[in-house]
Amino acid sequence: MIDWLTHNLTGLGQLLATAGTVIGVIGGLWIKSKRNDNSMQKYIIDTVRKENQEANLEIKQVKQEYQEFQKLHEATVRKLNEQIGLKEEENQQLRAKNRLLKAENDAYHAKYGGIDYQ
Repeated sequence: MIDWLTHNLTGLGQLLATAGTVIGVIGGLWIKSKRNDNSMQKYIIDTVRKENQEANLEIKQVKQEYQEFQKLHEATVRKLNEQIGLKEEENQQLRAKNRLLKAENDAYHAKYGGIDYQ
């Protein structure tokens, strides 16, 4: 009977050992592929996080540059408005002076007549 058991169970043992080996190899490959997937996911997450931080720094820099430009723009507009105001005041003074000179000229022409250039 031992011969019969040994003879019949040896093949079954070999079959089970082969199946175990195949399952072990497939399981190992599956675990390795999952590790590779996890490392790829980690790489992608790290890359995206790094690019996001760089983008945030660029956004902060652009915001700062925009604020500086806005301050410069406001100062320039203020300065130009002051210059326009001064020019308008000067223009009014010159118009008043022209009116006085015209009145003086008209009084001169009324008193002495027109000038004949011929």
